[in-house]
Amino acid sequence: MNENKTILRNCRGTCITYSKQSQFSRKVLAGFFGVSTFLQNILLPVPAPEDLQKEIENVVAYIESSTPKPIGEHYTIVESFDYTVEDGDNIHSIARDLKKENIWVTPKQIIEWNNLNGPRYYLDPGRIIKINKLSWDKQIVEASWYGPGFQGRPMANTKIFDQNDIVAAHMHLPLNMKVRVTNLENGKSLVIPITDRGNFEKYNRGIDLSKQAAKELGYQGAGVTQVLIEPLHTL
Repeated sequence: MNENKTILRNCRGTCITYSKQSQFSRKVLAGFFGVSTFLQNILLPVPAPEDLQKEIENVVAYIESSTPKPIGEHYTIVESFDYTVEDGDNIHSIARDLKKENIWVTPKQIIEWNNLNGPRYYLDPGRIIKINKLSWDKQIVEASWYGPGFQGRPMANTKIFDQNDIVAAHMHLPLNMKVRVTNLENGKSLVIPITDRGNFEKYNRGIDLSKQAAKELGYQGAGVTQVLIEPLHTL
């Protein structure tokens, strides 16, 4: 698999996708490099076709990685490496410890990348597993908010939900990662940790914020709004 391509992973599996924006980018780039080739014929030696193709692919990959994505699990694989399991390791502790090295993955991804079998996903010390370092993509999605009905309940990160805290739920981003959420209706922005999960994607919501976060972003009354999510890859 080409590690420079963007991955879209949802509840029904994994697929390589190129969005309509991506297709548009390719058409624009095709025109750009057509002009570029014409100028090079006049001013510079003509590059080999394979070099020009590689240049186009690199620019397309850059544009796609910079283009906000819709609902789903979107990231680019930066690099892959082997991790040697130590005594006492489990998928949750490995994912947690990797965050200290600015490597943001989820236990679910570790399971999928290594074809681990449940229910406990036991890892023998000394076993070598594959880890991918990821760059999580920006997203433009519809945001909702939750509050009174969930007050006092445990969140996915084991802490207790308080609707007056600045927190958010996301189906795919690693827990405790901070993201910048910008309300595209009014430009208001907040840095919010991802602390919870949810089942809101079936309602075409990409993120669910606490009542207080929605209030500060100015959409508590409306209930929903379009937002830009920028993963910050920090605790």
